[in-house]
Amino acid sequence: MPTFDFPTLFWWGLPVVTAPLVIHLINLLRQRRVKFAALEFLLASQRRYRTRVLLRQILLLALRTAIVLGLVLALAQPRWRQAIGGLLGAGRTAHVVLLDDTVSMADTTGAPAGDAGRAFDRGRRFVERLVEDAVAEGAAGEFTCGRFSAVAPGAAGFDLQRRPLDRLLLQEVRSAIAGWLPGAFATSPAQPLAAVAGFVEGGDAARIVWLVSDFRARDWQGDDEMQAALRRLVAAGAELRFVDCGLDGDANRASPERPAAGNLTLERLEMAGGVPAVGVSVPFEVTVRNDGTGPARDVAIDLAEDGMPRPGLTITEIVAGGTASRRFDARFTAAGPHLVAARLPPDVLLPDDARSAVVDVVERVDVLVIDGDPRGGRDGDAFYVATAVAPGGAAPTGIRPRIEQPRALASLDLATFDCIFMLDVERLDASEVAAVEDYVRAGGGIVFFTGPRTRAEIVNQTLYRAGAGVFPAPLAGSVDLLPDPAGAGAPDLVAEEHPAVAVLSGQRNPLLDAVRVERFTAVERTFAPAPGSGFRRLLSLRNGMPLAVERPFGAGMAVAVLTTAAPTWNNWARGNPSWVVVLLELEGRLARGRRRATETVVGDDLAVQLEQGVDEIEVDFIVPPQGTVVRQTAVAAASGPLEARLRRPREPGGYAARWRRLDGTERERLFAVNVVADEGRLRRIDRPALARALPGIPFRFEAAESPRAAAAAPAGMPLVKPLLALLLALLVGEQLLARAAGYHAPTARRRPVFG
Repeated sequence: MPTFDFPTLFWWGLPVVTAPLVIHLINLLRQRRVKFAALEFLLASQRRYRTRVLLRQILLLALRTAIVLGLVLALAQPRWRQAIGGLLGAGRTAHVVLLDDTVSMADTTGAPAGDAGRAFDRGRRFVERLVEDAVAEGAAGEFTCGRFSAVAPGAAGFDLQRRPLDRLLLQEVRSAIAGWLPGAFATSPAQPLAAVAGFVEGGDAARIVWLVSDFRARDWQGDDEMQAALRRLVAAGAELRFVDCGLDGDANRASPERPAAGNLTLERLEMAGGVPAVGVSVPFEVTVRNDGTGPARDVAIDLAEDGMPRPGLTITEIVAGGTASRRFDARFTAAGPHLVAARLPPDVLLPDDARSAVVDVVERVDVLVIDGDPRGGRDGDAFYVATAVAPGGAAPTGIRPRIEQPRALASLDLATFDCIFMLDVERLDASEVAAVEDYVRAGGGIVFFTGPRTRAEIVNQTLYRAGAGVFPAPLAGSVDLLPDPAGAGAPDLVAEEHPAVAVLSGQRNPLLDAVRVERFTAVERTFAPAPGSGFRRLLSLRNGMPLAVERPFGAGMAVAVLTTAAPTWNNWARGNPSWVVVLLELEGRLARGRRRATETVVGDDLAVQLEQGVDEIEVDFIVPPQGTVVRQTAVAAASGPLEARLRRPREPGGYAARWRRLDGTERERLFAVNVVADEGRLRRIDRPALARALPGIPFRFEAAESPRAAAAAPAGMPLVKPLLALLLALLVGEQLLARAAGYHAPTARRRPVFG
């Protein structure tokens, strides 16, 4: 029997079907009697043709009534759900459901406390209600369902695939979704939609693709890959149904200009310079983002080192839409990997309230000091740099300087050094330049100090090379810093906005006032850094000339200090504590790229490479939060070495990998697995904005808890196209019959005037 997509339109339209009959009756009432002379032949003709005329009029009335009824039916969109629908080719409907289980689906904004208020739970309830309604209506078809985490590339695939719509399916769905939970990973809808597009292409059943999500704005604006996947689905004949798991009502929906309320995200936790060595104070920086509509005040941050609590932090205020950072120091007493963790108080989205970082602590780090004047002794540049980075005594820095001559650059393994100080070197040969540039390009850091031995033309030819080399800027030569003609007593150094010289910032800093510069190496006056090159000033002179500059080179960084390290052209290194602080900050900044741990997010594989003949092949992964042990056997990777891999970890936190060497010693490696911080941006997109983001893509958009959402899933053959074809035939037939039943005066044939 037929059903209707819009039954209300059908019932309201039924009275309109009587319109032709009513109009016919009205026309009968309007007839007037006209007296004619008694003409027997007219009466005889009326008796002869009365039946034929009456039949034509009744048939014409029936056709007009059928046309109005067809229009009403077309608006109500009928479907045929019995065997005849199958004979016509579309008796089955294939439902494909994609359920978003990313981090943001754990959002409880505006909902009662507890798991039942999460966006993901509204999505689960919708999936169950969809199957219940389809089974209760006796719909013929099949059901496929998959979570984002299952359908994403590299995952197992759909959770339920091509199941017939029956009571057994309903039990299976209830059993399956009872164990589903929102994950802690981030996946764009584009990837699951692309997988579904390949799944539904080529089928002969009516296809409905349900996307059950919270529709966060960041996922839907400017994503060409997602638009391409949706267009593939539409081209394959699929009908798109978007089901919003966010809370109903405009009060809980953010407009494109207004963010959602109530969520704080622990955005970043990482080392902020320093040397990760035993007994050395290592600075860490934690950043919190406020995605709410109002300021967040007195935000407490709990901290832990290797699972043990330590004193926390408090951020006084974070403005709406802004971030705030705080630093703290950690001191480690043993070498090896250590885990540092931070956590915010619970809010509407729990997974983004915690973050962890791993630091590999060593006994000492090596720094290479290349001395351009090995005869300088205790008055030379190397002595002042080495004593600044490793003063000894009660102030350990964890740095072990190694002083070498320039020729050592070609023979040493530079990758073993955290950074390089190049001190007033007159010339480097081609192999030494290549070694230095390869080191910096691979992520290393280097500091050049100039001096009396530095030759501008040699630096420009070998190290700068019109901007293609590692040196940050072209040099013009060494000049004296002339006295201030105004006699205002302005300090010789001006600190720019840069973290390495933050100790010198501030008005009339006494440490800055004490520095005197007599001579420096000038940069060419015509030099202008290329836009986007990353060129920055650290220090300037009172005459506006740069004294310290930096520029990225490959994955590393190069800094040029255009004066001597020793108190030859300046007095900075003579008893000024800011000299030591700035050099340590420079060393930490340049070595940060080599010390920064690889960012690992939930869903990324964890891999441990083993040395064949040295390590055993069994690796135990300790998985949070319960410390579950997952044993993996190492196999030969494509690149050659043995590798043990933990696939797609689902929980954030600290992971440990432990294995033995063949000599019986134990090894351990730690991983910090975090959620993607952008998942905490909970601003959602509304239907008008979604339509603008998906131009030309038809879709229906309903709230998950709307009664129409699951009910809007008609199965069976749509009869709209056959009905429109029938309407066209009826209209043509009505016109022909109306002409045959009516009176039309014959057209007189005109005779020619002549002939």
